[in-house]
Amino acid sequence: MAREGVRLYSEIADFMVHTGTEEINISKMIFPKFIHDYLRPFLEQFSFLGNIFEQAGRWVASSIGIISRGFLGNAIRIVLQLVVIAVATFFLLRDGHLIMDFVKDITPLPYNEREAFFDRAKRILHSVVYGITLTAILQGILGGLGWNYVGLPTPLLFGALMAVLAMFPLIGTPLVWIPGSLYLLYSGDWKGALILFVWGALVVSLIDNLVRPLIVSEGSKIHLLIIFIGVVGGLTTWGFIGLFMGPLVVSLFVFMLDNYRKQWKFHLNRE
Repeated sequence: MAREGVRLYSEIADFMVHTGTEEINISKMIFPKFIHDYLRPFLEQFSFLGNIFEQAGRWVASSIGIISRGFLGNAIRIVLQLVVIAVATFFLLRDGHLIMDFVKDITPLPYNEREAFFDRAKRILHSVVYGITLTAILQGILGGLGWNYVGLPTPLLFGALMAVLAMFPLIGTPLVWIPGSLYLLYSGDWKGALILFVWGALVVSLIDNLVRPLIVSEGSKIHLLIIFIGVVGGLTTWGFIGLFMGPLVVSLFVFMLDNYRKQWKFHLNRE
């Protein structure tokens, strides 16, 4: 994947050098050849349209340059974050049971309720982590296979990108395979575009609607709406880690409310 990423960045850099020596024709980039040939007389007749496309081409070239420079800067930051995560994970795996024992000891709940509270938290985390990550990995693998089948370059890189985007609700893999289908369509490969679009819509995206709810909701015995609210709210508040912490916090909050309801009913019955 890293090798494909380097090759893709090299192609973008070559494109930037090319656009630095020649004026980029945005109409050729956006439209198929027959549409570009049809529009050419209008562009020649109305010069202001040609100027608009020329300015748009300069904007596209500058935007690609900004994105590529930002990609390199983010790559260094991601490496540092991975080092911190690796060190923290080592100590959490080695001393995690000691940390959990300490947290249990200071939790202000009776023994039975405390054990039920942490058992629920454990089931929720397992279900959410496995449901989100396994579904995303499966979507990335299937998306990469479809990407490779239609002959598009760097399937490992774009398959990994699909796996990452599959974790985020309301975004997902269509942000990758739809542009890929459009690229094939504009390149004249109608068959490949249709295959990739159907594969992405009926196989890659459908898995998210079937496998993830089955693993998350059935594994944690929690209503899927609570999981959805937790994922969206956690993502908005905490970023990527909120994908996992959001459902946990919302579910435990509902658990505490339910526990309070039972205690209140018990108190009223005694009176």
